[in-house]
Amino acid sequence: MKKMFYAFVVLFTTVCVFGVSAQDKNKPVGKWKYEVEQAPYGYNKGTLEIKKQKEALMGELNFSSGNGVKLQKLTMRNDTIWANAYVDSEYIEIVAKISNSKMEGLVDTSMGKMIFKADKVVEVTK
Repeated sequence: MKKMFYAFVVLFTTVCVFGVSAQDKNKPVGKWKYEVEQAPYGYNKGTLEIKKQKEALMGELNFSSGNGVKLQKLTMRNDTIWANAYVDSEYIEIVAKISNSKMEGLVDTSMGKMIFKADKVVEVTK
């Protein structure tokens, strides 16, 4: 009986560990509603959509002005995400930390560093 109990504990622990690590890899995937208060109007709000293809992350910024750009060099390490993009011929860098369903960080632009905040959009299924 003891052997069966220990086997169950090992199996349960293994499932929990692999389940948590798989969840961490998918943490940024989804749609995020972002805001950068200091950015020019039309670029200060919008959505950030992150997808996973095979093992690579892909993303796109869609501005409230209706324009959008693809993110380049989108990577995640631990709970921090890095991305680059060209917005109207200007190179920007985004570095943000993800905690639960919130993302906070900085956008480095030619106008200086600006505070970046985003909330994950929860898709309602019918």
